[in-house]
Amino acid sequence: MTNCFNKSKAGFTLIEILVAVLIVAVLAAMAVPMYERTIEKSRRGEVSVTLKRLGDAKLRTMTNMDLDTFNNEFTKNQLDSGFSDNDDFHYSLYPTQFPNGVCAVRLRGSGQGTIFLYLGEIAAEACPSGTYGADTVCGLYRTKGQRFFCAGSKCNAYGMDSVSNTITCN
Repeated sequence: MTNCFNKSKAGFTLIEILVAVLIVAVLAAMAVPMYERTIEKSRRGEVSVTLKRLGDAKLRTMTNMDLDTFNNEFTKNQLDSGFSDNDDFHYSLYPTQFPNGVCAVRLRGSGQGTIFLYLGEIAAEACPSGTYGADTVCGLYRTKGQRFFCAGSKCNAYGMDSVSNTITCN
């Protein structure tokens, strides 16, 4: 007499495999956007640290050359620290409207074309006392003490508000 309850399963059914694949697909669909946002936030950290270092090196060079204002008198290669562009960002010493600041342009990724401006210690000189719009570089500096800014339609990819000033990195 055979016992029908002792049959062993040889494998998975098609339904079980499809359910497992569906669960993995749903998890991947939720994880990819979060991963991309995390990557862009790390790029924001990278550019802010690099711009701060570049701004500090620029100020040291200004002091060494006894300059009050930059007039395209030297390049990144002449700074006391080695700075060069990479695949993700192009850095500039002379952004328009803020010649004593430094800026970077995102070259690829979801934030491509986004411009970052760092004014650092020279923000007070770049933004003399006056009335400015709340969404402008000088308005944010004067009201919040902000020294790192984002320009472009993709600033939200970095969790930043876009400033209304037109900033161009050379």
